[in-house]
Amino acid sequence: MKPRDLLRLIWANLVRMRGRVVMTGMGVLIGTAAIIVLIALATGLQQSTMGGLSDFGPINQITVLPGAYMQAFGGEGAGFRSDAILTPKKLEGFSRIDGVVTVTPVEQFLGSKTLRFNRLVGSSSILGIDPRAVRDMGIEMERGSDRLNRDTVIVGARVAETFADPRRRESGAENAPDLFGQTLTLEMTRTNDEDRDETRIVKLRVGGVLKERGGQDDNSIFLDIDTFEDLNAWSTGKRVDRRALGYSQAILIVNDPKLMLQIESSLITNEGFYAYSARSTLAALNMIFAIIQAVFGGIGAIALIVAAIGIANTMVMSILERTREIGLMKAVGATNRDVMSIFIGEAGAIGVLGGIGGVVFGIAVSKVIDLIAMAYINAELAASGATSSGGAESIAVIPLWLPIFAVAFALVIGLISGIYPALRAVQLNPVTALKYE
Repeated sequence: MKPRDLLRLIWANLVRMRGRVVMTGMGVLIGTAAIIVLIALATGLQQSTMGGLSDFGPINQITVLPGAYMQAFGGEGAGFRSDAILTPKKLEGFSRIDGVVTVTPVEQFLGSKTLRFNRLVGSSSILGIDPRAVRDMGIEMERGSDRLNRDTVIVGARVAETFADPRRRESGAENAPDLFGQTLTLEMTRTNDEDRDETRIVKLRVGGVLKERGGQDDNSIFLDIDTFEDLNAWSTGKRVDRRALGYSQAILIVNDPKLMLQIESSLITNEGFYAYSARSTLAALNMIFAIIQAVFGGIGAIALIVAAIGIANTMVMSILERTREIGLMKAVGATNRDVMSIFIGEAGAIGVLGGIGGVVFGIAVSKVIDLIAMAYINAELAASGATSSGGAESIAVIPLWLPIFAVAFALVIGLISGIYPALRAVQLNPVTALKYE
C-alpha cells in the first residue's frame, strides 16, 4: 500500500468514527495541556529566580573563606579545617593553580565610620583589595581610571545612590550626586586606652566609577589594600598579622569557565577552605529546577498514559466493528504490515490531533494564569507601596522546545497504544473475519 493511500484511508476511518475520536482525543488533550501548563510554570519560576541572581556577582570569580568560618557554623564534619588560613603565602599558592589568573585578598572595614560628601551621608561598604588585581578582575569602568593608590578610590555603580541628606532622608537614583572626580570624607571614630573617643578624618578622591555588574561591588568603595590596612589598624588599635592570622576573604579570578567548579571543589575537599561562586550557585539551582520540571512533566505524562489506555480501548472496539472489513482487506491482498500500519497510524493520528489541541489549550491556559497572577502581584505591590521597574516577571514561560516535545510525546503515546490493537487485527483469519456478524 502506498503511503498516500495509507494516509487517505486512515483519515477516512477517523472521520467515520469522529465522535469516538473526539472523546478519546480529549484525554490526550488534557494530558498534553497539563504538561504545557506545569512545565511553563516551572520554567517561569526558574527564569524569575535566575533573573534576580545578579546579586551573586560575576561568574568568573571564586570567593574563598577560611575553614574556621564554616566550623563556627557547625561545619566540622564537612571537611573544613581550622588550619585553612588565607595567609599571603597561601594566596601566592592559589595564584599558581591552572586557570587562576589573579588572587586578591578582600577585607571589609568594620570599624565605626561615617561617609560624607558635602552635606550628604553615605552607607556604602569599604573594601580593601590588591590594586594589581583590579584589571584582571574584569572590572569595567563607567568613568575614570581603574587605578588604586593611597588617596584614590574606585566606587561602585550604585554607591552614589546611598548618599542622602540626613535631614531629608532622600536617596535613590533620582537624587544621586555625581561622585566622579569628587572627594569623599571618611570620618572614623574609636575609643582609646583612656576611654575617650577619637576621630580621624581621611579624604578619598574618587578616581573611577564602575559599570553596574551585580553583587556587592555595586555598593562598595574599593581601596588599596595597604591603605585599608592602615585605616583598619587605626580603627582597631592594632595591626593584624596576616602571616599568622591570614585574611578574612580572598577572590580567585579564573579565565576558564570549565575549571571553575573543579577549582572550587578542590579548595573545599583538598584544602579545607569554604569556597563558593555564582557559577556553582547557578549550577545547583539549574539542577533543582530541572528536577522540578521533570516532576511537573511526569504529572502531565501520567494523564497522557491514562489517555493511551483510552486510545487502545477505542482501537480494540474499532476492530470488533470492522472485523469483516479487515477480512476483506486481507482477501484482496492487504498484508499484515498494511493492516498494522492502518491501526497504528490511526492511533498515532489520534495522539497527534489530541497533542496539537492540548498545546493550543495549554498555551491559552498558561496565558490566562499569567495574566491573573501578574495582576494580583502588581496589585499587592501597589498596595504595599513597593515599586517595580517593570512590574512582576512573567510566571508562565513556554520555551520553544516545549510545544514540539509535547506533540511528539503525544504521538509516541498514540503509536504505542495502537500496537496491541494492531496485533489483534493482524491475527484475524480472513475467512473467519468475512463470516463475522
